[in-house]
Amino acid sequence: MFSKQLITVILWVLPALAALSPPVLVRRNQNPVPGRYIVTLKDDVDDVVGASSFANKISRRSTITHEWDIINGFAGNFTDADLEFLRTHPNVASIEEDGYFRAQSTQITIQ
Repeated sequence: MFSKQLITVILWVLPALAALSPPVLVRRNQNPVPGRYIVTLKDDVDDVVGASSFANKISRRSTITHEWDIINGFAGNFTDADLEFLRTHPNVASIEEDGYFRAQSTQITIQ
């Protein structure tokens, strides 16, 4: 009797535990812009609903500054608490620090 109940509980709990995923790691940048991050959403998240649904859930001290048609995601300035919220949200695929980049040119000589 005890073992049947235990097995039943395990069968109910395991799928719920499997659905939980660890927080997304924030990819670091060599020359970061403090507090600015680029958030990419999972492929199955509707990009029309994506950024707007997050705008209603973050604090007023955080702002979404950019949305793109080319990628399913957005960028903005986020507080530590809002960044943690984004890291644990099931629709977020990745987060990386926004940063300063330098373009370098290469000269090719054709003879």
